[in-house]
Amino acid sequence: MRWLLFAMSLAWLGCGDDVSEPSFAEWAGRAATGQCAHSVACLGDTRAQEVCNDEVYASYMRVEPVLDSGSGAKAGCVRCMRIRMEVMHASQSNQCQPLDTARIDAACGPEQQACAGAP
Repeated sequence: MRWLLFAMSLAWLGCGDDVSEPSFAEWAGRAATGQCAHSVACLGDTRAQEVCNDEVYASYMRVEPVLDSGSGAKAGCVRCMRIRMEVMHASQSNQCQPLDTARIDAACGPEQQACAGAP
């Protein structure tokens, strides 16, 4: 019984709130990688994957200061990036089926307002 209590206390200590969420820069990097992989594979983008990644990542990083000034704006952009990645991955996984643009528009806005115009 003591062994069980000891094991439970160790498990509880290991499950603390120290799990950190990815930063905006990490989300931007993930989004850039996903967007560019889809663009190259499905849309015939001729840029090198690294060049595309750098350009998309830079566009997200340029809008970060703008998003910092709005309440919840950065979280909205991260949600947009996440949804866009899911939609692009689903398209690419299904032989480049058309994107669910309605889902992207719902998360990002038709003019990409959630990320201040970044892709």
